[in-house]
Amino acid sequence: MVTKKTKKTVKPPTFGPNTIRIRMYRIGFGDCFLVSLPDANQLDGDTHKHILVDCGVHAQGDLDMIDRAADHIAETTGKKLAIVIATHSHQDHISGFSNKFTSFEIGEVWLPWCEDPDDKQAAKLTKKHAALAEKLEQRFAVEARTARVDKTRAAAIAAVKNLVQNKTALGLLRSGFNVGADVHYFSAGKSLKNPAGVQGLSVRFLGPPRDEKFLSKMDPPSGHSYLSMTGRTAERLHPVTPFADRWEVDVNDPSIAHLRFSTAAADALQKELATPSLNALAFALDNYKNNTSLVSLFNFRGQQLLFPGDAQWGNWKSWLDQDDAETILQGVTFFKVAHHGSHNATPTDALDRMSKGKFAAMVSTQNVPWDSIPRIPLMDRLGEMTKNRVVRSDSLPLVDAPNAPKGPALTDLPKGFVQGDFWYDYLIKL
Repeated sequence: MVTKKTKKTVKPPTFGPNTIRIRMYRIGFGDCFLVSLPDANQLDGDTHKHILVDCGVHAQGDLDMIDRAADHIAETTGKKLAIVIATHSHQDHISGFSNKFTSFEIGEVWLPWCEDPDDKQAAKLTKKHAALAEKLEQRFAVEARTARVDKTRAAAIAAVKNLVQNKTALGLLRSGFNVGADVHYFSAGKSLKNPAGVQGLSVRFLGPPRDEKFLSKMDPPSGHSYLSMTGRTAERLHPVTPFADRWEVDVNDPSIAHLRFSTAAADALQKELATPSLNALAFALDNYKNNTSLVSLFNFRGQQLLFPGDAQWGNWKSWLDQDDAETILQGVTFFKVAHHGSHNATPTDALDRMSKGKFAAMVSTQNVPWDSIPRIPLMDRLGEMTKNRVVRSDSLPLVDAPNAPKGPALTDLPKGFVQGDFWYDYLIKL
């Protein structure tokens, strides 16, 4: 007689006083993470200290959930946050920092050095970039009223909005939410021990660098990112195109043979198009801001949690070549995937040096409005390196919300993960 094997039921992990909880809210295209660390001095009531890492959503990927997330954070923490971290001042990372937070008890607020109004280097950069962004915003506003906007221009407009529509949130952060929170600005190389009274926590800031030669390096060079390859040419994502869609034709169409340029004319046109366009400038400003992300490495009772914001190549490169980079990466036990899983973050140089099977990962992402995010080759590699302990936020179903493309169903969550109403938790037993 052959007996049928029954599937072993695995009980979901539970949250207790000796557990780290990392909560990723599904708010759309943006980041909102609540990290709860056990407090050895608190034996009853709320037994954890809470750290909020970013709270924002992009206007083009908004699920109208950010206020609900803020309310749930208030309920979960009893309106007490030891630390609030704003990795960088993009809309999709700070727009949720509203007046709701002025009723919280907040110990400290952390921002990258480039947001410090009293820092001369920061003030110089901010003034230059703000002036460019304002001019682009004005130009795009006129175009939107008077002309048809193609896909590339629409993406450029969205990039500028992501930069400029953050004044209220940034003002609240810099003021410590008007509740007396201590505000600190950090750059790469700074370390902290037991910050904001969180005993047992040490933090090392790996980015952002101050050197502009790193800040200006936005896209990884060939072979250092998870772009798929066609033949010998890397796939192009969101290319800057000089003409509207209606002017595009097949270059091999014989009916336009008489219209083809001579070699000399083609070369001259190529040089002209190589000069920075308004679209390219908008994307460059957007990427530059990503590169100023605060990259925080938390170490708590032997667990290393890496939160890199939206750091792009230059920010990563500034510390990947350091002598202890290998040790840092091999010790990571949790990884918040950078820049929503895009092609220009999480370089192969970093992910491939982490310890296979030692860490879990979360990707706050949504493939609407940008269907190239997250990168499928990156997601596949994350699956391999984490031994499938990776979750993307848009896998969590919400009414009238775009969901992750069809793939392996998350009917059984990876080990350590728990699903909430509109969030995923990753629990680490200590």
